[in-house]
Amino acid sequence: MFLLFSFIHSEEYFQQDVTYDIDVTLNDSNKTLSAFEKITYKNNSRDTLNFIWFHLWPNAYKNDSTALAKQFIRLGSTRFLYTKEKDRGYIDSLDFYVDGVKANWNFHVEWVDVAKINLPKPLSPGQEIKIETPFFVKLPKVVSRLGHSGKHFEITQWYPKPAVYDNEGWHPMPYLNMGEFYSEFGTFDVKITLPEDYRIMATGDMINEKEELAWLDSLSSIGDSLKNLTKKELAKHFKEKKSKSDKKKKSTEKDSLKVYPNKTIHFRQNNVHDFAWFADPNWIVQKGELWLDDSSKQIALWSMYLPKNAWMWRKSLDYMHDSGLWYSRFYGDYPYNHISAVDGDMSAGGGMEYPNITVISSSPSEDLLEYVIMHEVGHNWFYGILGTNERDYAWMDEGLTEYSGIRYWEKKYFKRNAQLVFSDVLQNKIGIGKNYNMPHFQYSNYASNALKDGAQPLNISSNKNYSYRNYGQNYSKVAVMMRYLQHYIGESKIDIILKDYFESWKFKHPKSNDLITSFNKHLDDDVSWFFENLIDSTTYIDYMANKKNGKFIIKNNGNFDVPIEVAFYDQRNKEIGKEWVSFQGDSYILETPIGCEKIIIDPDQYMPDVNRANNSTKRPLKPHFIYDKPTYNNVDVNISPWLPTYNSYDGNLNGLLFSYGGDAGFGGKSLNAFVLYGDKNKKINGIIRSKKEFYNLGFLSAGSFESVFDSRGGRESIKFIFTAKKNDRYRKPYKQNNIKISFNYHDIKSTIALNPNIYNVGKFGTVKLRLGTFWEPSFSSSYEIFSKIHAGNNFAKFDIGASLEKTFSKGLKTKIQLDAGSFLHLKNNPKQYHYFLSGSINPDFDNYVWDRNAGNRLSVIEKVYNGGGIRGINIENPFLSSDNNIFMVRVRQSFPKFFSPDVFFDFAAGSSLPEENYISGGIIIGPILIPLYQNWEMKYKVPNNVNWIKERIRLYWFL
Repeated sequence: MFLLFSFIHSEEYFQQDVTYDIDVTLNDSNKTLSAFEKITYKNNSRDTLNFIWFHLWPNAYKNDSTALAKQFIRLGSTRFLYTKEKDRGYIDSLDFYVDGVKANWNFHVEWVDVAKINLPKPLSPGQEIKIETPFFVKLPKVVSRLGHSGKHFEITQWYPKPAVYDNEGWHPMPYLNMGEFYSEFGTFDVKITLPEDYRIMATGDMINEKEELAWLDSLSSIGDSLKNLTKKELAKHFKEKKSKSDKKKKSTEKDSLKVYPNKTIHFRQNNVHDFAWFADPNWIVQKGELWLDDSSKQIALWSMYLPKNAWMWRKSLDYMHDSGLWYSRFYGDYPYNHISAVDGDMSAGGGMEYPNITVISSSPSEDLLEYVIMHEVGHNWFYGILGTNERDYAWMDEGLTEYSGIRYWEKKYFKRNAQLVFSDVLQNKIGIGKNYNMPHFQYSNYASNALKDGAQPLNISSNKNYSYRNYGQNYSKVAVMMRYLQHYIGESKIDIILKDYFESWKFKHPKSNDLITSFNKHLDDDVSWFFENLIDSTTYIDYMANKKNGKFIIKNNGNFDVPIEVAFYDQRNKEIGKEWVSFQGDSYILETPIGCEKIIIDPDQYMPDVNRANNSTKRPLKPHFIYDKPTYNNVDVNISPWLPTYNSYDGNLNGLLFSYGGDAGFGGKSLNAFVLYGDKNKKINGIIRSKKEFYNLGFLSAGSFESVFDSRGGRESIKFIFTAKKNDRYRKPYKQNNIKISFNYHDIKSTIALNPNIYNVGKFGTVKLRLGTFWEPSFSSSYEIFSKIHAGNNFAKFDIGASLEKTFSKGLKTKIQLDAGSFLHLKNNPKQYHYFLSGSINPDFDNYVWDRNAGNRLSVIEKVYNGGGIRGINIENPFLSSDNNIFMVRVRQSFPKFFSPDVFFDFAAGSSLPEENYISGGIIIGPILIPLYQNWEMKYKVPNNVNWIKERIRLYWFL
C-alpha cells in the first residue's frame, strides 16, 4: 500500500484554487435558501480539464435512493426513511454558466447529489474560469448535518461545490452521514440575508459589520452576567423571562406573528475548504479572547447556546480557550481570527467541525461537553488546516484529533490524573469510578472492539461497508496507538515531528504517506511497520508476563510485534529498574536485575495491549466500591451491595456481588460471585458465574464458555454453557448461524420453594442443543429458524420454530412466531419439561423469576415468554400442558399511531390437552397484556365485566 502511495505521490504536488462569492437569503418561514454563486476555478494541474465534478449535497435528502438514505438503511437506521416529504430537502434551480457561456451538465449515473459540468471549452493548465449559477435549497429537518429544527438553522454542505482534483484524479463522492469530506482550499466571500432577530455565526470574519458586532457584544454582556449565577438562580432567571414573554404574547396576537425585517451579514475567509453558518433567534451569546504563546495575535472566541443548556454551557468559552491554546502549542498557531462553538440543539451526533466554527449537541456532563468541544475545535488543525481526504482516510483527522484529546486532557488535568467525569456525584462524592480517566476511556473504546468479529482495517473508504463499531476505530485505535508511539519515541520528538508535518502541509491535502514521511524524516528507525499495522491490518498487541523455574518470560500472544517497556520490582514491590525490550517469535527470557521478584509489562499503561490483566507476574487483591478503573496489575474486584430479591423459600435475599473482569483489557474473562443471605431460612445462598469470551476461533466469529453454580430457592444448579456464532456483517442479506449447548444439573429439594403443579422434586440432569439461523434481507424484515433437542434421563424432545418480523412503514410492524415440538422419548417425565400452553416455564432456570412458589401473590408478573405460548393463560393450571406434542402460533401487530395499543393473536393445539385448540386475542400496551378473547372459557369468552379483565391481565417481559 505504501509503495503505491509513494508512486502516486512521486508526481509533483499540486492543488486547485477555488474562490467563492455567494449571496444567500434565508426564508425562515418556508425553510429555504435562495442564492447565487460565482466561482473562480484555477487549474494548477498539468492536465487539461474538459469537465468539473460538482457536489450538490442537499440532494442527499431528496429521496430514498440517495447514498445517504441507503447508508442509513444499511446501518439499520430508519431516521431518514420515515421522514415526511415536507421534512426532506433538495437543491434545484441550477443554471451553470462558464465564462458567460451556458454549460451542459448532468447528474452522476448513481448519485443525484453529484453532477458533471461539461466545460464549453477545455481548461488548460494554469488557466482559470468563472462559473456562475443560481440555486435554491429546500432545507430538510435535521437528520444528519444540514437542516432546521423549528427556528434553529444549521446550514452546512449547502452550496454547489467542485470536487477535488489532485494527482489521483477526480474525487466525486456522495454525501454520507458516516463519512466526511474532501474539498479544495480557497477563499469564501459570503453575504447572508436573514431576519434581524437571528444570532448568526459562520466560517470567516464579519466584514464591515460594526452594527451586528455591537449587537452581539451587547448580547454577550447579558450572557456573561449569567455565567456566575448558581444553577438555581439560572433556572429562576429563565423561568421569570419565560413568564414575561408569555404574558407579552397573550397581550397582543400581533407580537406572536411579528415578522422581522431582514439584515445582510458579510463574511470572508481565506485558506479554508468549506463554509458553514448557523442561526438561531434564542441563543445566549458569550464572547471571549485567546492570546497565543509568543504572539501578539488576539483570537476572538464566540459561544452561542440555547437557554435550556445554559448551565452546562456556562464554561464553554474556557473549553474553547484551552483547546485553541493547547493545540497551538502542540502543532502550530491557530491561523484564523475566531473560534466559535454553537449549540446544535437536536443535531445528529456529538458534534461536527467546520472551519472556524463547530456545532455541538447536548451533553450529560461538563467534562463530556468539554471533550466534544475540544475535539471539534481540534479539527481546525486536523482536517481544517491540514485538509486530508476524510472520506478515504478518516483516521488521519479523527484519530489524530482523538489522540490530541488525550494529550490535552493529560496536560490540563494532570493534577487529577486526567480524570474524566461522567457524574460528579457518583465519581467524586460517592467514589464510584473515581479513577476513570481519559486514557482509559479511549483504551476501552479500542480494546473492547479490537478482537471482535468483523473487525476491519482503517484503510477502508467510508463509501464502503463500514460498520459503526469499526468506523469508531478510526478514533480510538489511532488515539491509543499514537499515545504509545509518543511514549516510545518521546514527547519532545513527537512534538518536533508533528509540528514539522503541520508546517509542511498546512492549507494542503496530505495523505497517509506524507505523515509517515514526516516521522521517518526525524527518526533513526523507519516506523512504516507501525503505520502498516495501524492502518492496513487488524493486528493487535497482547504480551503476557510469566515466571517459571525462577526465570521471567515474556510471551507474545498477539500478532502486532512492538517494543515493550518492562519494569522490575523487588520483594517490597519497589521498582528497581525499567527497560525497553524487542524480540521476534513467541517468547523471550528476560535478564533481570539482582533481587527482582516481579515484572510488569507496560507499567504505566501506554501500550494498547488488548489483555492487560496478564502483564504482571504477581497480582495482589485490589477491592473497589461498585466499580473503578481497573489497575490490571492487581486482581481488581468490584464489590457491590445487591438489591434485595425474594422467594418463598429463602425470604428476602440481601448480600453482595463480587465481580472481576468483564471490562476491556481482561481477555474476555469475567467472574461474578453473589453472596446472599435469606432472612427466612437463615442460610447463605449464592451464585458463582465464570465466563470466557472468544472471537474469530477457526470458522466461528465469536462465542463463549460459561459455568454457573446457583444455590437459591430450595434448589442447587450447575450449568456449563457453550455459545457460538458465525456471521458476515457485510454480506447482503445479513446472515448469522448460532449454536448453543448447555449441560444442566438441578437438585430441587423442596415443594415449598417451587410450585408443585409445575415442578417435580428430585435430581435432574439435562442437555440442550439449539441451532439457529437468522437472516436480515433488509432493514425492514428479519427471519429466524431454529431446531432444538432437550434431553434428560427420562425424556427427550425435539422442537422446531420460526419467526418473522416485517416493518411496512413507521410503526406498522408484524411479528409472527411458530413453534412445534414433540417428545421422542418419555418415561416419568418431570412436569417442568412438559409443553405448557403459557410458554416455557424456564425449567433450567435460565431466567430470573420473582418467585416460583404456588402461593406467589405477584403471579400477575410471572410471565416469562421463552418460545411459543398462549398469552393470558393461567400458568399454574397443570392440565394446560402436554407431554406429547404441541403446535403454537403467536402474532403481534403494531400500528403507527402514537400510543395506540398493539394487537395480539395466539393459537395452540396439541395432544393430551383438554380442548381441541386454544385461541386467545387482545391488546398490549407497553408491558401490559390485556386478553379480550379466550375460546376455552366455558361461560364468557369475552369480557363481561371488569373482573374478567382483572383476572387475566398480565405484566410481562422478555429476559
